[in-house]
Amino acid sequence: MDIFGGAPRVLGYPRPVVAQCGADATLKCQIGGDPRPDVIWERKNVQILSEGRYRLSEEGKAYLLTITGVTPEDAGQYICKARNSIGETYAAASLKVEGEARQQEEKNKEEVDLTSDEKPRFLIKPLSLRVDRGEDAAFSCKIWSTPLPEVIWEKDGKKLNDIFESSHFSVSNQDGGWFQLKIYRTRMPDKGVYTCKAVNCHGEALAGAVLLVEPIPEREEKEPVNPSTVKKFAVAEGKHAKFRCLVTGKPKPEIIWKKNGVPLDPGRRHLIFEDREGYYTLKVLYCKEQDTGLYVCAASNALGNTLSAVHLSVKGRRKLPVFTPLKDIEVRERDVAVLECEVPDESVPAAWYLEDQRLMPSSKYGMEQKGTKRRLTIHDVGTDDDGVYLCEMPDGAKSIAELSVKGTIVRKLPRKLEVLEGENAAFCVEVDDDDMEICWFKDGLELHETHQTILKSFGKTHILVFVNVAYQDSGVVTFVTGRSKTSSRLKVKASRHCPPICPVGVKMDVGRNNGVLLSWVPAPNSQTSTRSIFVLERQEVGSQEWQKCFTSETATSAEVSGDSVPCEGNYRFRVCCINKYGRSGHVEFPKVVHLVPGPKIRSRLQSCEAVEGEDACFSIELSASMVGTWFLNSAQLQHGGRYLIQQSQTKHSLVIHDIRPTEDTAEVTFIANGVRDSAVLKVRQPPVMIVDPKDDVVMESHISQEIHLQCELSRSSGKVQWFKDGQEVEESDKVQLISEGPYRRLTILCGSEEDGGEYVCKTDGDSVFFQLSVTEPPVLFVSPSESEMELTHLASESLVLSCEISRSDAPVQWYRDGLKVEEGPNLILEADGAQRRLVIPMAIVDDTGEYICDTEDDSVAFLVTIIVTLTHSKNTPDKLESFAGEPIVMEIEVSRSSAKVKWRLNGKEIEDNSNMTIAEDGLIRRLTIHVPTPEDSGKYTCDAVDEKIDFQVKVTEPPVKILRKSEVKTNLKSLISDDIVLECELSRANAVAKWYKDGCRIEGNERFCEEEEGTFRSLVILNAELTDSAEYFLDVVDDNISFKVTVEEPPVAIVGNSIDPDYQEMVAGDELILACEVSRANAAIVRWMKDWTSVEGERFQPLMEGHKRTLTIEPLRRSDAGEYTCDVSTDQIHFSLLAQLLLLLFFIIEMRIKFVRPLQDTVAHADGMVTLHCEVCKPKADVQWLKNGVEVVPSRRFSIRADGVERSLTIHRLTRDDAGEYTCESRDDQTVAFLRVEMPRVVEFLTELHNTTVLEGEDATFKCVVSPEDVRLVWLMDNEAIMLGDRFQATQNGLCHTLVIKKCQMLDCSRITAEAEGKLSKASLKVQEAQVMFTKKMEPIMAEEFGDATLETEISLETGEVQWMRQGVVIQPGPRYTLAQDGCKRSLVIHNLTLSDRGTYRCETLHDRTQVKVNVEPRKISIRKGLIDQETYERETASFEVELSHTDVEGIWQKDGIRVKPNNQWRVSTNGHVHSLTLSNLTLEDTGTIVFSAEGVRTTARLTIKETPVSILRALADVRVEEEFPATLECEFSRQNVEVRWLKNGKELKPGKNYRIYSMGRKRFCQILQCSRADSGTYTCDTGDINTSCSLEVYEHELEIVQDLEDLYIQEDQNAVFMCEVSLEDVAGEWYKDGQKIRPTSTIKIRTEGTKHFLLMCNVQAEDAGEIRFVARDVESTADLEVEELPVSIVKPLRDRTALEKHRVILECTVSSPRCGATWYKGREELVSSDRVDISVDGCSHKLVIQQVCVEDEGTYSIEVGEHTSKAKLMVEGKVDGMTFEKFVP
Repeated sequence: MDIFGGAPRVLGYPRPVVAQCGADATLKCQIGGDPRPDVIWERKNVQILSEGRYRLSEEGKAYLLTITGVTPEDAGQYICKARNSIGETYAAASLKVEGEARQQEEKNKEEVDLTSDEKPRFLIKPLSLRVDRGEDAAFSCKIWSTPLPEVIWEKDGKKLNDIFESSHFSVSNQDGGWFQLKIYRTRMPDKGVYTCKAVNCHGEALAGAVLLVEPIPEREEKEPVNPSTVKKFAVAEGKHAKFRCLVTGKPKPEIIWKKNGVPLDPGRRHLIFEDREGYYTLKVLYCKEQDTGLYVCAASNALGNTLSAVHLSVKGRRKLPVFTPLKDIEVRERDVAVLECEVPDESVPAAWYLEDQRLMPSSKYGMEQKGTKRRLTIHDVGTDDDGVYLCEMPDGAKSIAELSVKGTIVRKLPRKLEVLEGENAAFCVEVDDDDMEICWFKDGLELHETHQTILKSFGKTHILVFVNVAYQDSGVVTFVTGRSKTSSRLKVKASRHCPPICPVGVKMDVGRNNGVLLSWVPAPNSQTSTRSIFVLERQEVGSQEWQKCFTSETATSAEVSGDSVPCEGNYRFRVCCINKYGRSGHVEFPKVVHLVPGPKIRSRLQSCEAVEGEDACFSIELSASMVGTWFLNSAQLQHGGRYLIQQSQTKHSLVIHDIRPTEDTAEVTFIANGVRDSAVLKVRQPPVMIVDPKDDVVMESHISQEIHLQCELSRSSGKVQWFKDGQEVEESDKVQLISEGPYRRLTILCGSEEDGGEYVCKTDGDSVFFQLSVTEPPVLFVSPSESEMELTHLASESLVLSCEISRSDAPVQWYRDGLKVEEGPNLILEADGAQRRLVIPMAIVDDTGEYICDTEDDSVAFLVTIIVTLTHSKNTPDKLESFAGEPIVMEIEVSRSSAKVKWRLNGKEIEDNSNMTIAEDGLIRRLTIHVPTPEDSGKYTCDAVDEKIDFQVKVTEPPVKILRKSEVKTNLKSLISDDIVLECELSRANAVAKWYKDGCRIEGNERFCEEEEGTFRSLVILNAELTDSAEYFLDVVDDNISFKVTVEEPPVAIVGNSIDPDYQEMVAGDELILACEVSRANAAIVRWMKDWTSVEGERFQPLMEGHKRTLTIEPLRRSDAGEYTCDVSTDQIHFSLLAQLLLLLFFIIEMRIKFVRPLQDTVAHADGMVTLHCEVCKPKADVQWLKNGVEVVPSRRFSIRADGVERSLTIHRLTRDDAGEYTCESRDDQTVAFLRVEMPRVVEFLTELHNTTVLEGEDATFKCVVSPEDVRLVWLMDNEAIMLGDRFQATQNGLCHTLVIKKCQMLDCSRITAEAEGKLSKASLKVQEAQVMFTKKMEPIMAEEFGDATLETEISLETGEVQWMRQGVVIQPGPRYTLAQDGCKRSLVIHNLTLSDRGTYRCETLHDRTQVKVNVEPRKISIRKGLIDQETYERETASFEVELSHTDVEGIWQKDGIRVKPNNQWRVSTNGHVHSLTLSNLTLEDTGTIVFSAEGVRTTARLTIKETPVSILRALADVRVEEEFPATLECEFSRQNVEVRWLKNGKELKPGKNYRIYSMGRKRFCQILQCSRADSGTYTCDTGDINTSCSLEVYEHELEIVQDLEDLYIQEDQNAVFMCEVSLEDVAGEWYKDGQKIRPTSTIKIRTEGTKHFLLMCNVQAEDAGEIRFVARDVESTADLEVEELPVSIVKPLRDRTALEKHRVILECTVSSPRCGATWYKGREELVSSDRVDISVDGCSHKLVIQQVCVEDEGTYSIEVGEHTSKAKLMVEGKVDGMTFEKFVP
């Protein structure tokens, strides 16, 4: 379309690609455009990147996408999108992957089909435009959508009909999805954002574009303004002025605001806009006195004009006038802006504002107050800093100034932009240059163009538009170009809408039978612009849930009948109104209605047709659940046997198994509670199918042979019909129709040509095709047996091609390269019986080609190659490696001396030149490269037309080496603050060197300097630090060297002897202090020695104070005389103490500094490095270096070091001036050496440049050899330095320097100069115009009718021009001819060939010509890929595809012999070579044979539809339930009539008391009414074919302690009762005491009452105390039992006893407690058990038994129990002569 200009366009659409699974596939698309477009590939809206298995490449204007190792998932459609600044386009390419299973292909087809029906998508969006006022503007877009969308165009959110008259615009659409909006004679109000919305049933898409209308300068006509009618308006300085003007008109008027007759432009202080109420508004911000004037709003359209005027007066403030107000200033970006004013009183504070933003002091804003002056300094001024600045006093007085920032951005973004949701947000920026890199950002993220984000640039103007903004689009928008940027805050306000108002006037009519009529009235002030819906809801009395029962947009009444409610009951109703902004309140109807659901049929019975032996299914659905009865021909049916009767709530079903022929036309009736419905059962026999052959048969036979066509049927009784070419075949003498069991045969006794054709054997349900052709017996080749033979023959020998045919009289034709051969002197054709020969007496190279001997039925090909052999020379290997500068020689040997060869480098022919010599020596062909360089590396080919020999040559630079590596000092020691130089010399001056420190790359800074000087590389470390100690590594790729650097602190030295005099006189008894100062305060402790022996004793006191070290001797004695030494390891100082008479003399002696090892005379090389060494007698010794008597000062070239006693001077990069006498001297000694510097540097050209002449387009090479190697050489062309790049390339290989000028042009004729440090070498370059010759001849082309033919040739010069001709007429580019060029290639493509395109075509240049013959043959259609049998299921989709060898071929689809007509179920399509038939929503009746035929070719396939297998829609889910609760297991299948079995742990479940098994539609349920732990397990629902399982876990009730045990404190002999209550009944519990289980006894009782557990302990004793614990399952409760002992008392006291001597006596006492202890006494003596006395305890009874009592045992006995005591007297009676005596004891 013309509106796109240089927009991208598709030159060659991609062809469908078919690839085998695992192979590589390449999609190709040719696209042109100016400027060159950016091209991307997409799949499923995702961009494909060149990575992984995807590779993107370009070949001229062809863009390629290569996919390696394709899989079936790669099949589908790929989009190639191209875009430039003018427009965009796209092309679709399809990829098909073969070699996988058919199911996978069908899956892929379904995926492809899914992409066809989707919501609209913009393939090409509308382009933003900029036009002059009065021009037409057209927006075009391309939309992909199925079905076609409805397209709506809008401007700034308003429909075009509302703002434009119908004649001002037009909307149209074209084939291919193109839609266009055209605006005629654009006006200024037409500018804005135009949106295109595409809507279909799947969704919608939105895209937008911007229209800019540029004004055209016109002669200004002054509007007459009547001063008397002008309104007056006054405003105080610093306030805002706002003017609003309401203008109406159609066409929309153009508005211009003027001040004093001058048009106003929008800016920071002048805001011009149209508000949402339609007012045109001008807002003047922060008015100043110069804003006073006449403001005019001028409106005009095509029908007239008008204006409105107002006069603005700006009044200055009177309070506290500003002596010197702010002044407007203008600054450049990045400059500093200063605003200054003066106030009347220096005590008055001032505040600074940028418009309404208070400014605070910062690095950006500097605020100063000096006296009465107030100054604001703005640093680094940016684009957004321009605007109005105010300096405000506390009383409100202010001074205003405007800051203008001049920079890259001319027109800035507004400070903020507020829009409503759904509106468009537009931002416009203008810069000062056309070609600038710009970026848009939102909240810091870069923006890219989408359908709802428009980015457009018109020269200096750049536009950003957000289309149809939402609330979340709020943020900061930033425009950036270079270092300049401008920002604006976008605020999206939500539209304010109100929810609807509830209806009024509700009424109920309850006088209806089992129903009610409800009516209402919409609210009188409800909104009509917003779509609203009335919603009626019902609620059963007693329920809390409201159910929706009726919705409508317009109806205000609804009738509710009893059939609409689920169950009988009382119902109430309410109504409300809903729109997209909310819901109104509910209005409830006043009464309650009793409704009863009545039975009715929701889904009626349907007649069923079934095949004999299969099942027949009938189903009916009622409005309510009730019992029904089924009848077959008036006989009631019972469940069981052949009849399966099921009911699932309101659905009833009947399945009759194994249908019988007698049941044909039987009536099936269902009756239930007044509902009756019937249907008819039809029984049909199964169709007769053809078992063999399954596929169509193609047969060939010869004349007079007997022909048999046979097929096998599925039933022997089946009938068939035979057809030939559509006509039924009748039996005759020549044709027999035979039937044998299931076999049917057609026999043709004697075949003839007329018997050929298409035969069909057809049954009532199937058919098979036989394609028969009857021909003459073919003429075949007996020998050779191969159809193609390859022969290699030497030149100059006789060539004989021989073959034998099956018939000796058959003619043959000989062809060479497709052209018929004719006999001649050098070509003889012979025929000898069945032998046929072609003889060439003397073969030459030109006789190479393909020779074909052809009969009508067969052919044999001889691929003949006449060769000239090439062999390797013994002296030259296949691979040659050499260093630059070393000559290379390549030799080959040819088979004959006259053979011509060509030498090529990487495919490009080599010409003889000064560096490359081509020579012939008999059979030897030689190529010599005299001075090779790395650019000479590559593959060299010796081409003798018939044979080629390759040499692989590699020329490398010699490796970079470090010279005199062993002489380089690699271990360096230095002191802090010294300079360190690491230096070495390389073998090449241009070598790249990298320095590393401890493995890390060294980056140059103030202390680390990398230096290069010729071949020397050095690293200088300035002012060394301790952290510089490290291993330094120099890497030069081929070699390296390491330096070990150690930085140490300087040794400790004795600086002096403090402030003490060198000579003192002391008297014995005085105090002597020996003192000195060291160089470092942190020096180790010094040693003081006397006569070299450490001093010790109380009189010797060493001290350390900072740098000072002292030794105090007090009191001083004459014996202290001697020599004292202060030793700091690295230095010493001596003190002498002498005793003379009564005085002690004290001296300080310093050591003389002598040179231990002197300097040595040295010879060094220029540009090298030398070090002079010497040693002194002590580490701390200052020396001075002199050269010829002048002191040497340390620098980068002169390094002076001190390492212990060693002193060294290092001189870097020696020059001749460095030679001379060098002296190292101390204060006491000196050493001298002489340095001699040799080898001066000489620069000279060893080989000069040579004049060069080349042809246009060739490369020119200039070489020179310069010494030394590190010389710096500069190339000049006509005395101007050459800028090296792609065309000018300079290289160096050792001493050899080369300049190559690529593809020389005539303008390159010049004088070339090589300058090497003042030395010059010159040569001239001459470029001759090259002749354009053809380097490749065209081969004859054989093409097919309706196809394309490509004629391609090559010329010697890329810039050469050619013209194509036919029959003397120049061929011009057009629809049928495409002329193209790619480098040296020139091509002509002839499209849509016809037979008249045969002939000779010629291609000519000014100097040469070539021609080619084009032969066009009629096309022969063949089937590349035939139909494939398919099996699928009901309601699925099946697709058949046939791929032909040609496009634009009309094909015919048939099913069971009937031509297919496309409809909603049968879709026929063609895409290039591929013809497709898609059958959707398949049924069992669609089983049959599919046939495709086209122009004599035919293919068939069998379509088999199977009943959809049962599948699981929702599987069983694992259930976890608490015991005694119910559990429901639910699953869902794809069909309703599915018999299932429920199993638990593999055993079948039957319905029972605790199990309910039932079904509802497709769902199957197993319900366990009360779960127990035993119900846990795996449950399975099994259909026989598939099953689903789940696990049921029944867990125990969670047990909790409701009431814990309580601690008890009781006295002995009381009863202890413990009670613990748990949350569950029938829970076993156990009691424990101190960890031991309590078992019931006579005194311990355990019982349970419901949830309460009791422990009773009777007559507790003290030992019963302890911890009582109750345990039940995993819970427990504990309590403590404490028993208080009763007080002990004597219950039965002792009694006095009298005993006979030598008898036993027992004293007994009973106490109250058996646990108390007792003590027996006789008098005051405690008794213990003995042989005569026994003390025993039995419970509460205590006994004292005395055996063999005697008189001495008499006395008072007592027992002590606690605090109680009981006493008794014992009397013993003795026997004397038969008398008894009693002794009384007082």
